Amino acid sequence: MKGIDVGAMTTRSREVFSQFTLGQKVTTGVAVVAALVGVILFGTWVARPTYAPLFTGLSSTDAAAITAKLTDAKEPYQLSDGGQTILVPQADVYQQRITLSGEGLPAGGSDTQGYSLLDNASMTSSDFQQKVTYQRALEGELAKTIQSINGVQAAVVHLAIPQDDVFTDNAGTTTASVLVKTSPTTTLTATQVEAIVHLVSSSVPKLDPAQVTVADSNGKVLNVAGSDGSSSALSSEQNQQTAAYEGDTTTAVQTMLDKLVGPGHSVTRVDALLNFDQQTTDRQEYISDPNNPPLSDTTTKETYNGTGTPVGGVLGPDNIGGTTGTSSAGSGYTKETDTRQNAVGTLKTTTTSAPGKPSRVTVAVVLDQAVAANVDQNQLTQLITAAAGLDPTRGDVVTVSKMPFDTTAATQAKQELDAATTQQTRTDLFNLGKTGGLVLLVVLALLIVLKKSRRVDRSPVDIGELTVVRDGVPLEDAALLPAGVGAHAEPPGVAQAERQAVTRREIGMLIDHQPDEVARLLRGWLAERRG
Repeated sequence: MKGIDVGAMTTRSREVFSQFTLGQKVTTGVAVVAALVGVILFGTWVARPTYAPLFTGLSSTDAAAITAKLTDAKEPYQLSDGGQTILVPQADVYQQRITLSGEGLPAGGSDTQGYSLLDNASMTSSDFQQKVTYQRALEGELAKTIQSINGVQAAVVHLAIPQDDVFTDNAGTTTASVLVKTSPTTTLTATQVEAIVHLVSSSVPKLDPAQVTVADSNGKVLNVAGSDGSSSALSSEQNQQTAAYEGDTTTAVQTMLDKLVGPGHSVTRVDALLNFDQQTTDRQEYISDPNNPPLSDTTTKETYNGTGTPVGGVLGPDNIGGTTGTSSAGSGYTKETDTRQNAVGTLKTTTTSAPGKPSRVTVAVVLDQAVAANVDQNQLTQLITAAAGLDPTRGDVVTVSKMPFDTTAATQAKQELDAATTQQTRTDLFNLGKTGGLVLLVVLALLIVLKKSRRVDRSPVDIGELTVVRDGVPLEDAALLPAGVGAHAEPPGVAQAERQAVTRREIGMLIDHQPDEVARLLRGWLAERRG
């Protein structure tokens, strides 16, 4: 296998480049420069390491400590997310995590926050200092716990714990205030606020949820003292449930109307009043069947017969005479008692009404008079009542009206939309034509350049027959060149300078058309002269 002749390749490249026109040389130079720049940028991009998150959601103290350790270890890093996220080369992520974890980083906050305060407690500290330190530690732990809630970036907790006194029965009330900072795109829901309230109240002894105040960084009170947070959460859930019920009912009615009168020719509004009171009803019934035999049956009969003076006496005060009745007839009676115990069953029923049951629903429907003029209003009312599941006995109302709709805005919007669509179509076609024209021009230019670079004279000249004249002396005999190219016989009456100018021009044309042949001929002449 022959080796590569670098010198020959370089010479050949120079010869080819020398044959290019000025435009071709400029284009080639720009292409070479662009290729070199692309190679450099690609190499830089490939050599650049890929960064991956080392830690996210860091506090300022932890971020400062970690960056200091990375700087000492000469480890490259980047900061993002306002300094809360540290990025390192992806290949070093796990190793750096292990190294920093061994040094206690991240600490999850400052060393002056949380129960870490108790680690530095002195044996000589007073009781007051110990209580204050414990309160600060409890506030820090609560703040870190609240920061774990999705959307909370930072939290501050303040506790007001009254001092216990054995000689005082009426101790003060423990209260708490919480300040939370959320991300710019996050808003705490009522359920999350309730969770914060109960987290704080459950962590502090003798703290009632009604004594917790929650506010955000914008100064908006999320939970007022005196409320345990459940009322706002419950109110939010009730509003969502009511809105969902109204939306479902509206969709059911509007879908039917769109099929009846067409889209855009009817409007439906639903107002629902839901009962969220939880009711429990206990009912007890006694069940007996007369056909069943009694459990027990007792019959008592008493009979008496006898003679004697009936019981009687003087009516009125003493010593006042009166009528005394006597009877010689006999006396007697009969008494009969029947006691029967029948089988009696007991049925106990407990009914709990689920909250959210509709207590009153109102549906209002407006139809476009131009379209729904022939619609039976009574029949439509019945259809709406059935579609919405209304109950007239509980006070549900359906109102259907026919009115002319104002379609000016809709017509104008449609015209503007059609005009915008037409203009966009024209713009797209113009851009497409412009792009196609540019592509066509580029293709034509490439074809022309390619054709010029490969164009060869159809009547090639035999260089061996060329006669070069220097100072009127022929260097070599030659015949006349075809197509009027080359040296000619000296025409009569033509000056020597003019003949030389014509010869130079024709030689230049020959060099442009057949540069390789001319170069080979010149090398042969030079070799002959040296010989």
